[in-house]
Amino acid sequence: MQVKGMGGRFDSFYRNLPTAWMILATWCLLLPSMSQAASAVMTAVAIQESLDQGNHPHWWFTVIPEKVTQEIQIKVKHWLDKLELEPDQSDFCRKKLEEHYRRVWSWHQEVDLLLDEAWKHWDEARTDRENHPKDEYLALVIMHERIDPLYASFAPQIHQLLQSLRSGVGETTTVLLLDEITRSPGAERTYRAYLEMIPEMTHEQKKNLWERMVLAREESLAAWSSKRVIKIFKKHKVRNEHSIDTFGYDYRSRYQAWAKGLR
Repeated sequence: MQVKGMGGRFDSFYRNLPTAWMILATWCLLLPSMSQAASAVMTAVAIQESLDQGNHPHWWFTVIPEKVTQEIQIKVKHWLDKLELEPDQSDFCRKKLEEHYRRVWSWHQEVDLLLDEAWKHWDEARTDRENHPKDEYLALVIMHERIDPLYASFAPQIHQLLQSLRSGVGETTTVLLLDEITRSPGAERTYRAYLEMIPEMTHEQKKNLWERMVLAREESLAAWSSKRVIKIFKKHKVRNEHSIDTFGYDYRSRYQAWAKGLR
């Protein structure tokens, strides 16, 4: 996928999984509670190694209720109808996506008690209340210690889906499909907003923000609901907001000026 002003296409996080985990592991050393943050990496690596040996988690083959199967079929058909693919490509994507979302649903049955609680605490940390100001540092800790390791347990399935789609229908169609699935809030739309807010960013700064949006788009393939897609994007957008502040641009003031200009 080509992005204006970026000088080319950036490989997705899951394109080279071992290398990506190595980079993420190094990055985690800079984060609060290092051992907990690194557990996200180790979780994904352990599950991938188990899959490579032919050992699959319980949610991989779970039989799901017929009502859920129908819901998946309707959702997948809606996405594919928008793309108007050739019949063979559409059928290939349909099979892969239906299989994937059966696993998404089954995985959520196992992790949602922990995941819902972690997201609740993340929201609380980021909400201004009486005698309890917003605590972005606490939210960051919750993200790395509780939310990221849970999503990492599903990362190998996302990796497998993306490999299959790229092999079967190509990179361009795969990206179009991901953009349709995650159209709200959307990786490119969010990224373009950053460029409009801060057009003077350097190439490396733009690259940093765009790569997080690519990661958000792919990690959102673990979401069962559209609300959770928005949540996953939000945690990556928060990281970008921190980066923009670190770049010296003051995200809040830039955002306010940009939003005012849209009115």
